[in-house]
Amino acid sequence: MAERAARRPAGRVTKTFVRSDERQGAYGLLESAAVGADEVGVAMFEACARRSAREPFVFCAIDGTSLNLTDYERSKGFGPVGSRAEGGRGLKVMNAMVLSPEGVPLGVSSQRYWTRADHRRALHRDKCRPEEKETQHWLAVMKQTREVMAEHAPATRCWFQLDREGDAWPVLKDAGLGKHWFTIRARRKRRVLMPDGTKAYLWPLLKQQPVKTRYVLEVRAAWRRKSRKANMVVRACKVTLDIRDKRTGERSRIDVNVVQAIEDGTMPVGEEPIQWTLLTNRPIEVIKDMTDVIAGYSMRWRIEELHRTWKSGTCSVEDNQLRSASAAIKWATILMGVAARIERIKQLSREKPDLPATDEFSPAEIKAAALLYFGKAAKTKVSPAATPTMADVTLWIAYLGGYTGKTSSGGPPGSIVISRGLESVRAAAQAIEALASDQ
Repeated sequence: MAERAARRPAGRVTKTFVRSDERQGAYGLLESAAVGADEVGVAMFEACARRSAREPFVFCAIDGTSLNLTDYERSKGFGPVGSRAEGGRGLKVMNAMVLSPEGVPLGVSSQRYWTRADHRRALHRDKCRPEEKETQHWLAVMKQTREVMAEHAPATRCWFQLDREGDAWPVLKDAGLGKHWFTIRARRKRRVLMPDGTKAYLWPLLKQQPVKTRYVLEVRAAWRRKSRKANMVVRACKVTLDIRDKRTGERSRIDVNVVQAIEDGTMPVGEEPIQWTLLTNRPIEVIKDMTDVIAGYSMRWRIEELHRTWKSGTCSVEDNQLRSASAAIKWATILMGVAARIERIKQLSREKPDLPATDEFSPAEIKAAALLYFGKAAKTKVSPAATPTMADVTLWIAYLGGYTGKTSSGGPPGSIVISRGLESVRAAAQAIEALASDQ
């Protein structure tokens, strides 16, 4: 099913499986009570860990999102998503996306789905235990990632990258377990303990630190943000956080390094300065350590690109009409593997363009891409004795998907044109393989 979904990715099962017997088999698996939703992801998680085994460390970007799914009669086991007043139904999900030190996707190491209750909880969140709040899902995803890595990539260190939603005391205590590193963007006005026993707050303390280095950040235009070259200054220090469990009143001390990058003097009128305040257990002895922390956190955006490809891009996972939450989760998990492969191809063509295309594509896929792109001239354009590069084949595929070139489109091929081209290439590759088997 995963192989077929990779050839014809679509949110609806009927668009991926066009033959009636295939559709019947697909629905049989998705609706089967004998196959748990969690079991479907196991092979994907283990394959990701095996790819990671060759790396000294990997970035592990963790983020949550929502799937808005059709459930007019409220009979499928979904829960509210978005504003309860708007009545949206679906699933909440948290993913862990693993990337090489160069930022190339290696796969997904963990997924966690859940549904929210139809009514708000009676207790304030500060009165709830961690396992009663959505904080538990951050902890569960990190735990599952550590476990699968320990089994299949024991020598590889994870460097967890979490956004501001991960700035909670249970996550801070858990993220650095074992040999692993973490970077969490701070959202709270954390209280710190000074060496003399007095207490202070993190933001004023950072302002007192000397500037360690400066760099220029290219800022793209976005909602309420103008494009510009932002002058960024970097400060850093080591602190002991004074953490308090608001439910029990218990206090904890956590030693962390703090790296702050903040815009200086280039903000347009009416805009707040760009600012990242990053809590990490990664050593920051020299300036390169600090810039590595900032660069590592920037990798977290790759998981947002993965979610875009999964949800509104190629896979359109929210279009499915399946009749139960369990079936929707199984199908969404399969499509997540497809989305991860598309993101991997995209980034490999950018980060490692000279890599042999055979590292990611089958011989039939390479031949199909050349034939579809060059036509009859493929025999002269592509030498049988030479292996095309990753950048070459990805570009052929992107052009087949509607890519118009770097000059007119504004950048290298993106996920949408690559996925469109892959659909044609996979169909042609299937025909090439079928013809070869008959000879």
